[in-house]
Amino acid sequence: MRVNIVMLLIALAIAALAAFGFYSGNKGEDTQLLITIGSGVMLFITIAGIIAVGFGSGGTGNIKVVSVLFFIASVVSNLIFNFFMAMEPYIIVNGIIMLIYILISYSVVRALK
Repeated sequence: MRVNIVMLLIALAIAALAAFGFYSGNKGEDTQLLITIGSGVMLFITIAGIIAVGFGSGGTGNIKVVSVLFFIASVVSNLIFNFFMAMEPYIIVNGIIMLIYILISYSVVRALK
């Protein structure tokens, strides 16, 4: 597994800008910091899987497809919770989404070895 550092930094910048967008859309709410950090972390991890991680000869497409699907799920989830915010469901739903993404990505990486 190879990680391209430049692409990783670009993924970090994209996630930070997206998190700022969620921060801006949630002004004055008690949960503004939670959705900013939560969306930033979730989007960074999925974007990093899309653009910064490679496996050399083969199998890179599998992890990229999984990452794109979970990136879309993360964006949709964060958009929904940005407008209809409740702290506990946000933590539970996004935590489950992220853990499932990590589990599937780990399974794909193990299958490639």
